[in-house]
Amino acid sequence: MNSALCRLSKGSVPALLLSSTLLLSPAGFSEGNETLGVIADTTGNQMLIEALQRGSKIRIAGTGLHSLPETPGSISISVNSGETIERVLLYWQVFDEDTGYDLDIDVERVGSGAPTLVTGEVIGEYVEGFGGSPSISFYNAYSATIRADITALNLVQPGSNTLLISGLDDIALPNPDFGDDGKNGAGIMLIYSDSSSNALQLKDGHDAAWWERNYPATDKFSETLGSTVPVRFEFAPSSSERFANLSMFVSSVEGDGQTGNDRPSVVVIRVGDNPANEIRDANALTSNQGDEWDDYIRNVPIPAGVDFIEIEILSETDPYVDPLTVLNPDGSKTIDPASFVWVAAGLSTPEETQNACECRPKQLTFTYVGGSCAASDNDQGDDFKCTGDLNNAANINVATFQHKFNLDEPQRDILVLTPSVAKGGNLVVVANGTGGRAGRLPAQTKLLLTADGLQQTLDLHTSCSVPLSTGDQFGPLVLQSFVSRDNCSND
Repeated sequence: MNSALCRLSKGSVPALLLSSTLLLSPAGFSEGNETLGVIADTTGNQMLIEALQRGSKIRIAGTGLHSLPETPGSISISVNSGETIERVLLYWQVFDEDTGYDLDIDVERVGSGAPTLVTGEVIGEYVEGFGGSPSISFYNAYSATIRADITALNLVQPGSNTLLISGLDDIALPNPDFGDDGKNGAGIMLIYSDSSSNALQLKDGHDAAWWERNYPATDKFSETLGSTVPVRFEFAPSSSERFANLSMFVSSVEGDGQTGNDRPSVVVIRVGDNPANEIRDANALTSNQGDEWDDYIRNVPIPAGVDFIEIEILSETDPYVDPLTVLNPDGSKTIDPASFVWVAAGLSTPEETQNACECRPKQLTFTYVGGSCAASDNDQGDDFKCTGDLNNAANINVATFQHKFNLDEPQRDILVLTPSVAKGGNLVVVANGTGGRAGRLPAQTKLLLTADGLQQTLDLHTSCSVPLSTGDQFGPLVLQSFVSRDNCSND
């Protein structure tokens, strides 16, 4: 049995969250040393626990800081109309030459004119063995995850928010020749409520993996650093299929801009006990928010009767290839799987959901999750077409187009109610026709997405003569709900 499966959290410790402008109530956040743990049910944690009970959704946005010794990293995150902020959490992950980690980070809300000093607390470290003392990990340095509750600082407000992240100057690596500055990145997690009846779960801490440490017969073997501990979310089963939203922060994956090639990894999502439902997301971690930081967002189909999902992140290729068996002529390895730190995982699970469209809709609601055309997951076959890529842009603009040869002419009879959408935000498209076209979308709905000079086109079938179901993914958009037209018998 993999020893990683036997690891236990060290429990909870008292902590105090400070800022330069505000003293918040004490919070006994749970520790997650080499595992992601649940928030401890203590008096100091009541604000966060109650927020998770009230909340229905999680939205995340992060930034890599590794390549930004002087320029702040930028995080854009929106709070849309009809959404209520429950809590705002800030995570960051660092390497350091000692365990006196830099707990201070500067956060500036664009437009405020000055940064706010935020002081967090360590919620997990690399710990060798079962609950032992902190030990060195990557770069012969100590590694920690730090978290702060910044809700009361009002840095994230209703509407659009851009935060500049800097600081972390009080850290150093024991060997600067490793080419790393120890500043891996930071991410905002927004816990909010809307009109949905979704249930929230959150686990966080520090769980690192490094393929070289997973070989018991070698001198680099580590009891805990070779693999991650699977994270399980349990929920009441439903009588129909539904779609849960998984949001995760992962740090320290080197992107191809640093190494010249991607470092392989696999996000494994086990949906219940049926192996046929397993999702294996290979090489999804690529420093997609800048060097050393990844936001991972995934819509997970939950079949009827299933009452849990389990996530594990592997430092390996898919399909698996042992790096020690594939060598260059000089004996050096040709495959170098990723080293990473798993920081947080949150899940939003609806109680019940719609299934397939049976009557042509008059309104569609999508969530923008990022992703290329290859991320599409639907049963429309050749009736769905996708071109272009927005490179996981934090914010996009949305319009319609008439046909592929004329993107400047909008499609008739369709209105986009949310022409600007941030990652994790909702996009609403409604019928806007007259006469016989009133109150229903056309057979094909064509959307033009643009961001930072890039564009992506989506052409999907919306008459319900081919499958259209909640949870379907069309490039970077996931269908969350639809409203059927009036007088369905006329279809």
